[in-house]
Formats: sequence, C-alpha cells, structure tokens
Amino acid sequence: MFRVIPLLFIFIIAVFANSATGMYQLYAPSVYTLGDEVIAEGGVVVYNNNSVFSAQKIIYNQKSEYLELIGDVYTSLEEGGETKNEYLKIQLKNKHYQGDKLFLFDAESDIWVRGASAVSSKGKYRLYNASLSSCDVKDPDWQFRFKKGVYNSQKEYLALNHPTFYFQDIPLLYFPWLAFPTGTTRTSGLLRPYIGFENSENLLFVQPIFIAPYKNWDIELDPQIRLNRGIGLYSTLSFVDTDHSHGSVKFGIFDEKEEYAKERNLKNSVHKGMEIKYQNNRLLSNYLKKGIYKDALLIDYTTLNDIDYINLKHDEDYAVNKLITSKLNYYITDEDEYIGLYSKYFIDTEKLDNDDTLQTLPSIQYHKFTKNLPWDNFLYSIDYKFKNNYRKEGLRAAQHEIALPIIYNKSFFNEFVNFSASENLYFSRVRYFEGNNTTDTANYLSNYHNLSVSSDLSKKYNNFIHNMQIGISYIIPSFDDKHGYFADFIPFNLEQKSIRLKFNEYLYDNSGFNFLIHRITQNIYLENRDNTMDDLENELIYKFSKDFYLQNTMVYSHEYDKLKKIQSGLSYKDNSNDIRMNHTYQNAPNLVDINYLTADFTRKIDRRYEVFAGVDYDFDQKFTKEWRMGWSMKKSCWDYRVRYSQSITPSLTSGGTESFTRRTIYFFIRLANIGGVELKNEKDYALEGSQ
Repeated sequence: MFRVIPLLFIFIIAVFANSATGMYQLYAPSVYTLGDEVIAEGGVVVYNNNSVFSAQKIIYNQKSEYLELIGDVYTSLEEGGETKNEYLKIQLKNKHYQGDKLFLFDAESDIWVRGASAVSSKGKYRLYNASLSSCDVKDPDWQFRFKKGVYNSQKEYLALNHPTFYFQDIPLLYFPWLAFPTGTTRTSGLLRPYIGFENSENLLFVQPIFIAPYKNWDIELDPQIRLNRGIGLYSTLSFVDTDHSHGSVKFGIFDEKEEYAKERNLKNSVHKGMEIKYQNNRLLSNYLKKGIYKDALLIDYTTLNDIDYINLKHDEDYAVNKLITSKLNYYITDEDEYIGLYSKYFIDTEKLDNDDTLQTLPSIQYHKFTKNLPWDNFLYSIDYKFKNNYRKEGLRAAQHEIALPIIYNKSFFNEFVNFSASENLYFSRVRYFEGNNTTDTANYLSNYHNLSVSSDLSKKYNNFIHNMQIGISYIIPSFDDKHGYFADFIPFNLEQKSIRLKFNEYLYDNSGFNFLIHRITQNIYLENRDNTMDDLENELIYKFSKDFYLQNTMVYSHEYDKLKKIQSGLSYKDNSNDIRMNHTYQNAPNLVDINYLTADFTRKIDRRYEVFAGVDYDFDQKFTKEWRMGWSMKKSCWDYRVRYSQSITPSLTSGGTESFTRRTIYFFIRLANIGGVELKNEKDYALEGSQ
C-alpha cells in the first residue's frame, strides 16, 4: 500500500502537466482510479503556481479534463478572488468554473457575495440568486439581493441586474441595474449622486461622472438639474504632469429659467466661472545648474460673472468672502539672490462690475541676501520692488522701491549682549496714469539710522526652562526728500524717529515641550506725532497639552485709550471631544468694525456615533451667519451623516447684493467600497432690505 500511493501521486502530476493548464500537485490521504477518473478523498489539496483548490473529495476525468470538487470547496484563483462552495466543476482546459452554494470574497474591497450558483470563466463570474455586502457575513446590517449579476475579478468590476437594497431584512430600494468597482484603482464610471430639495428651486439632482482614461489625469463632470430654476454643468480636470507639479481646471455654467431670474431680479440669467490651480516646485531649476537654483510657480486663478457661480456648486459651502482673489506667484533663488514675480486680481462680488477695483498686475521683487562686506562685522543687503497698481477706470500708479541697508553686528560679554547698527537708504518713485496719460509723479528719498541692543537668555529651573529675548531699537531719521502727489493707496516706507521695544518669552518643561509663548511689541514715536505711543501688541499662547491650548492677541490703542483689537481662540481635542472656538473683536476709527464668533463642537458618543454643532455669529450686526448641528455614525462597512443648518447667503441682483436665508437638511450615507448618496433639502427666504 505504501508503494501504490506514491505511484498514483506521480501519475496524477503527470496527467495535470500534460493538460493546457500547466503542472498541478495533489495531496490527499486516499487516491485511487476508476476507469478514466482519478478520485481523491479525505481532505484534498490541489495547487499550481497560481491557483489553489481544496475539498473533501475530488474527481478528475483524464479524457474530458474536468475536475469536480465536492464538499467544503475552497478556491483561490489565479484570475483573482476567493470562493467557497459545496460543489464546483472546473474545465481545466479552458478555465471554466460552475458551482453551487457559492461564497465569493474579494480581499481588497472586503466585498463578499453569497449565492445559490455561479458560472465562471477567465475571472468573469456569472452569479445567480445571490446577496452582496461588505458587512459581517452572519448578520449583515445591509445587503443587496439580486437574481443575476456579473463579477469581473480582473477588471475589478461588479454589475447587478434588478438588485434590491435591504437594511437588516427590510427591503428599502429597488434598482433596475447597479454597477460599481471593487478595487481601489481609479476607473471611469458614475460617482455617488447628489439629491436635494429647496423650496424655491424644487428638486436638485446632480449625477457626477468620473472619466479616468490615464493614470496622470482625470475629469469629473457634474451635470445638475434644479427643477424650478434651471440646468447647469460643472466640470473638474485634475492632472499630474510631473513628479513635482500638479493642477486642476474647473469650469461651471448654470442657465436660469426666465421666470426664476425675473422673480428674483437677478443681474445675470447665466452664471459662469472658471478656476485654474497649478503648482510646480521645479519649473526651471531642472534645466539650470542642478542643486544651485530653486524655483516654484503657483497659479490660483478664478473668474466669474457673479457670486452665484459659487453658490450653485453642489457642495455644502456657500460663498463667505465677498472678495475673490486670483494669484500668480513665481520665484527663483539661490544662496545669494531671490527674484519674485507676483500678480493679484480681485473681484468684488458686491459690485456690478470691477472696472474701478485696484489690481496688482504685476509686482516684481529682487532681493540680495545679507552678505559680508570686506570689513569685519559689516553686512549689507539689497531689496528692489516694482508694483503696478492697475484698474480700468480711475487713477492708476506704477511704483518703484529700493532699500539698501548696511549693518554692523557685534556681540559683547561672551554673547550676553548683541549690538547692531545700520544705515538704511530708501528711495521710491511713482508715476500716475489715467487713461493713456501720465497725470502726476512722486519721489521720496530717505535715510535713517537703526541702533539696536538685544539679549537672548535661558535659565533652567526644577520643573521648567525659561527662555527670554529682549530687544530695543532706536530709529533716527537722517534726511528725507519728498515731493509730488502721494495717493492714499500708495504705501511708502515712512520711518519716523522712534523707539521699538520687543519682549519674547518661552517656557519649556523638562521634556522640551513649549507650553507657553508670550510676545510683546511697542513702538514709541519721539517726534512729528500727536500720539507718541503706537499700538501695544500682546500675544499669549498657553498649551495645557499638545491637544489643548488657549491663544489670545490684543492690540491696545494709546491714542483712543482702549483695546482696538482682540482675537481669542480655544482648541481642545481628545479621543472623545473636538472643540474649536475663535472670537475676533475690532473697533477703532478708520477700521471696519468686527465682532464675530465661530465655534464648532464634536462629541463622540462611542466608537461609532458622534454629535456635532457649530455657530458663526456677528455680534455687531446681531445676526447668525450660520448655525449647524447634526450627528453621524460610522461602522467598518457603512456610515451616515445628518446635518441641519441655517445660513445667510448673498446673491447679486440688478440692484446690488441681496441676502437670502437658507435652511438646509443634509443627509449622506456611504456603503463601504461601494458608494453612497447625498440628500439635501433647502428652504430659501429673502431678507428684507438686505442690499
């Protein structure tokens, strides 16, 4: 008997090797032949380099090359996927599988399928009378039940015909057809839909379409329908062009129905805009001397015809800043020099047009880093700026500025005291334009001396380390030559005779944790000022731990004898709570009054549930910009989020800006590795007299 089994074992290997499938190996306690059939029993394992089969019993027909697996069948296939069956029949020649009582599991997505029967060929499974989920197999929270379906393990794609969604054992939704990817590879297809309801707009439906033909770029199309308002399309092209650069291009257009535009007195019946973002951290430096130059390009460009281009996006956020800023920044530098090119373009969404809005197109800076002069302890640097203040209507200006400081540094008493003296030469020239004509010019030349003494002290105590930095500077204007017209939007470096005081202190515990930061600055003007004392600035940050800190910045005005600005913030986060609160108060002549609070709170009830709330409140205007509350649940196989909010949203009408109150109920549900849906119900109310 001990001689027979090895002979049969070798015989089966040879038979499998002669088939088109390559060599297989078999292990079994009992193996025997019956005609053309080779039968193995008692816990059998068959495998080759790519696939593994196991069962209580197998039957292999040498002529037809069919392999039957019976009882506790487990397969791990070369095409991908793992299955369990009670019965499985395999045609090894063409890799055709047919089985009963299937259990299929995809390890990458955690999605499983359990069905009455399945037929598979080359990694493509046809499923019958099955259910699908990514939850616990024994008692799933949710599942799709369907009569027919197709799973392609190689393309990581699953399609279901006539599935019904069940929560527990309760049928909730029926779909004529449903398909989704099972892998994490970016693929083209439909993203989760977005459904909302707003009282004046009626039904909102957005069905994002994701197109990913290549690894380095993709497109998302977001067509939307607002039943009573109109239709629109937003799109986003995202790309990665090199290993050090990436960007995106967004475009959106929405066409209002004529009745809605007239009822709301909207300035534009078509809202449109475009956003371009691009960042390249080595635009030219790869083509220059490697390792010597560094450069970067940043583009953040937005154009729109009114603020509703932003408000009509299907995300949760509305426009909160009336000023839309576009930027183009580029710099190149080495160890000695820096060159920067900057441009800013502003769109004030509260204006009917921006012809008189002042833009910066462009600004150029050249900076020579601090370098040694031939004499010991003497240093110098150079800074040049050009700024073009442009607008279509109104006064424009082109300004040149150059600053040349020469500095002497010396340390005394074993570096206990640092002394610095500098001569600072400053020149600025401005040309004003209106239309194509030069209207006026201005020149300003000045020189001032700067004498400063500073000290950096540290001392260790039993439980903490105290670091203190003290500095005093004495500014002495030498001469200035100023003539021409000086517009209020042109800044000049107008140094006055003054004393600048600086005090910084830092406290560290014995582990090196910086738990207190305190900074004070005060300028004292000695001439040509009605008010000698400039604003006193005090900043304090106290960290109770790495996750809990308080921050406060105060600006005290000696001129008005009051606190001019106060900014306070609190942040706390642990395993159960996340609290963030910030308040800004500003009140002084020639400044916009601000008295604004933003607060957000999140509390985890347990490892699955959390509640959250937040508010944005304007104390001066005595209205709530937005308040929100809700809760969320998260499990490994699904999660949902419910949110109610009330906010005030601006909209541009033919008479100016009008505000609307939006009351929103937002619901989002996600099924792990399958997708989800967003539902939103809004009610919109116009505020009387809000322009």
